[in-house]
Amino acid sequence: MARRLVVLAALVALVTPAFAREMTSAYVITAVANKRGLAGTDWHSDLTLYNPQSHRLALDIFFLPTGQDNSGGAPELPTITLEPWQTLNLWDVLGPYGFNARGWTGALLVYADTAANGCTNTAGDTSCDFAAFVRTYTPAPTGNYGEFGEDFPGFPANLGVDRTVIAYMPQISDDGTFRTNVGVASWTDGWVTVRCDLQDENGTIIGRQDHLVPPYGHVQWRLENGVTGGTVAAYIIDGPSDAMVYPYATVVNWATGDATTVEAQISAVGFTAESLSVRNNRLRHVPPALPVPGFSLQSLRQSAR
Repeated sequence: MARRLVVLAALVALVTPAFAREMTSAYVITAVANKRGLAGTDWHSDLTLYNPQSHRLALDIFFLPTGQDNSGGAPELPTITLEPWQTLNLWDVLGPYGFNARGWTGALLVYADTAANGCTNTAGDTSCDFAAFVRTYTPAPTGNYGEFGEDFPGFPANLGVDRTVIAYMPQISDDGTFRTNVGVASWTDGWVTVRCDLQDENGTIIGRQDHLVPPYGHVQWRLENGVTGGTVAAYIIDGPSDAMVYPYATVVNWATGDATTVEAQISAVGFTAESLSVRNNRLRHVPPALPVPGFSLQSLRQSAR
């Protein structure tokens, strides 16, 4: 037993640095809501920001409403300045003291502008790093006390799905007990077509859908394929060569409204050599309607953080 523990400790030491989620300077929050849902649910989202630095950080926050082309301008909060080591909670961020977007769902782009904060965002420069986290919740549909929620940690912008990788979301159920929503957020200034293959527990594809994601947009849809414990595979089939999207899924208990987030597990496994050969060598273009953040997703991809 002692030897097994030593071997396990050695494996953990090798694996943990490669897979640990590190802070970064630009995030996509894949889903936020201020909207009534099925079975008596009423979804709201709290955004929390944390500054680990010994200096102030200026952050920009954009809301990407579901189903809209946001390249002409997305709703933005006034620039938020975090004091050193401050934790800032924006309760019900789509509510009246935030984006005032009752009845909407969507995604958030949250980043520390490199020019405003005087950081370079190159490998080894962590001076603009911060943490972003959302909890989306509904009061108990039965009217009892308490609320149920799911976590949406900020997804580092450099770890999204481009043409070289595929996103897997396991433990998907859409049956008499649970329902599943799948969504995609985009940090791309063009239209992107994302294909989602639903696999049953034996690996058989029992459903395939293509979804067109608007520029700087967000889409979400309900699975209705009758599956228990399956997996969704999401990947880009059309769009700009520098397209970057962020798939996710949520599984909700029909009776209680209890929900959980299924974060995308990203890998090149499952792609053909031809697909892997599609690389993005262009710098990002940000439309004038959205303030230029002072960095490109290409530079984020190339950073060693």
